[in-house]
Amino acid sequence: MATDHAPHPLEAKETEWAAAANGMTGLETALRVVQRAMADTGLLDWAGVADRMSVRPAAIGRLPGHGQPLAAGAAANLTLYDPAAPATPVDPATHASKSRNSPFAGMALPGRVHATFLRGTATVLDGKVTR
Repeated sequence: MATDHAPHPLEAKETEWAAAANGMTGLETALRVVQRAMADTGLLDWAGVADRMSVRPAAIGRLPGHGQPLAAGAAANLTLYDPAAPATPVDPATHASKSRNSPFAGMALPGRVHATFLRGTATVLDGKVTR
């Protein structure tokens, strides 16, 4: 699994096809899309989702301390996610990214990221970027 996070401002996207900047936002919808397409359909269980979205990418990128289980004394790199949160429409206007182009705009997706932590420091709390 991979995401494309190419956050271009609106003016770089709203132009002729050949001149438009490539890419889209993907990071802020990735886990919800994977839940809908893979976990909710039974194609992957949650351990498989964690493996494909965290463990393997960390190993490929040789990122020590990432993609690992929580351990006492180790810095927490984690996402607190509620897969039972009701499906809500994707609204790119609420995303932290400077880009607003998403193929999922308006699509109702399940789940909700409540918080993320990088090396024990909150980077998202209650769905809002902290830094």
